[in-house]
Amino acid sequence: MKLNQIFSKSLKRHRLALALALALPGLNSYGGTPISFDPDGGGAQGAVEVGSFDWAPGSVLVGAQEGAAGPVIPLSPDTTTLAQGYGHGALIGAHDNAGDPTNLDGLNASYQITYTVSNGVVIDTNATGSEVLFDLDPVSGNFFQILYDDVLNASSLSGAGYSDGQVILSGQLVELSGNFTTPNAPLEVMDQSTNGDDWAGTQTIVGEGAQQIAVLVQFVDKDFFVSGLDTGSILPFNNSQVLAFRETNPSEAFDVDAASVAPTLLSDVGAVNGFSGPHMLLQSDPNNSFTYLPPEMACRVTGGGNDTAGITTDGSGNTSAGWDGSTAAASTQGTLVEVPVGKGGKTKLVETAGYDYTFGGQAGANTAKQPQPKGEWEHNNHIGPEGLQFAFHGGTASGGPGTEIDEIICTDEGWCKQARPAPNKQIDFVGIGEFSNFQIDDTSFAGDGEHTFPGIGDVVAGSGGCKPGNGPKSCNNNPGPETGTYHWFQVHIEDLGEPGNKPDDGAFCPEDGSGNNPFAEPPVVDNVADCGCADFYRITIYAGFDPMLVDGEVTGAINKTDKIYEVWGYLDGGNFQIHPLTGFDLR
Repeated sequence: MKLNQIFSKSLKRHRLALALALALPGLNSYGGTPISFDPDGGGAQGAVEVGSFDWAPGSVLVGAQEGAAGPVIPLSPDTTTLAQGYGHGALIGAHDNAGDPTNLDGLNASYQITYTVSNGVVIDTNATGSEVLFDLDPVSGNFFQILYDDVLNASSLSGAGYSDGQVILSGQLVELSGNFTTPNAPLEVMDQSTNGDDWAGTQTIVGEGAQQIAVLVQFVDKDFFVSGLDTGSILPFNNSQVLAFRETNPSEAFDVDAASVAPTLLSDVGAVNGFSGPHMLLQSDPNNSFTYLPPEMACRVTGGGNDTAGITTDGSGNTSAGWDGSTAAASTQGTLVEVPVGKGGKTKLVETAGYDYTFGGQAGANTAKQPQPKGEWEHNNHIGPEGLQFAFHGGTASGGPGTEIDEIICTDEGWCKQARPAPNKQIDFVGIGEFSNFQIDDTSFAGDGEHTFPGIGDVVAGSGGCKPGNGPKSCNNNPGPETGTYHWFQVHIEDLGEPGNKPDDGAFCPEDGSGNNPFAEPPVVDNVADCGCADFYRITIYAGFDPMLVDGEVTGAINKTDKIYEVWGYLDGGNFQIHPLTGFDLR
């Protein structure tokens, strides 16, 4: 979601419409969950239940990214600009899940809790300069961390003391949006804080805005965050920004990376903040809640083309689940089968046809939440033994009523180089699907024992949408049996970096992939995939059953044991992308 921002062209009217730094979408879509928080990490204070953190007003700096050819402030109309935001602040309180104050004994008396953040931003201005849109730049440096310090040294004016404590939580921004509006108003003194002007009369444009931030948690210290928060969880922030500074001092310096223990980026706003450049300062006032996600359920996947986010946005900015229809590709070689030749028990080895297949879809949008995550998946077998060809559809959009994505589990923590920050490199999902356009020359084919198995010839194809309740028009356009056999299926994916279909020299790429299978008995979840390999794919389809639909839900016994089709391999074309969950996915 991107919100409008307005600025005009003269010194009074050309107000930089910029809402950066702590900014991300749809906080109301995140369900807040309480945590058990020990503010001094097992010391004298003890753990309390916390529903949200309230941070004191702080400062945000907007400037050029490292290596940029020139400054980004002031912005020009009708341009796309890459910028970098830096911010810091200190905790002043907490609330329980009902919104009532929660006492953190000793806060800002015996210890301090601070945060530092930096993220890249893509800024788009319209032709008249009246509107600025911005989004997260996932390529630029991006970090967020919360720190504990028993030395109370954070200084809002100097910018020092925010980063020299103990890191108790860290992560990365995964979404960004917001607004900042500047009226047609005179310039003001930038520093109007209660302790007086420490900026020698520096002027500023005026304005206000609201932003949101969502942080994907990648490290959490359990001495402090005792329960209710884990890697893969989400920190949703609401943030307001305003100019001039009235509730805190504009900071003179900022930390540039997560390893910093002292600020080194000096603020330079020129004579007029927001107009002169090369930097701009904004007063920020954030608060955040907590959305707990078990680490194994904190991701979603898209597959097929190189840009398949799984979420589509219409002209009005409304979002919905979607797949762009692009597919990835893989193939397997034929297998050698011993067959009889003439009389006397002689045999010979015959190579059966290989398998050539394409696949694509998404799992986890527009919800990855149990008990019923959403998604759609399509697998097309183009070449196989006995002329095997088919299209297999599963999920809420690809198949008929009753087909579904049933459960999603993530394994193998972290992500590979150049892939988008995500909690995991491997993902498995299971569900119910159906075949369409199924063809096989010999329905008694007993399989090749490796990729196809007994029962593959017993498939009854559905009509690709002609189902009870879909109406006569659907059935007229898709002749065939109203209900084919339904099938349990499992997909395993390994997202091992970009572009996704080209392995590195020397990479360890086992033929069968990493071997993880969280749905096995017992589950196999500890294998780590090599980021030098191409993306890996496996699909397993089980013997069919005659579906009984009750209010659109499949009922009755589902075969989850007898395989009829299974292929696997590293991608020849296309790409997989495992994503962290966003507020859209948690609805």
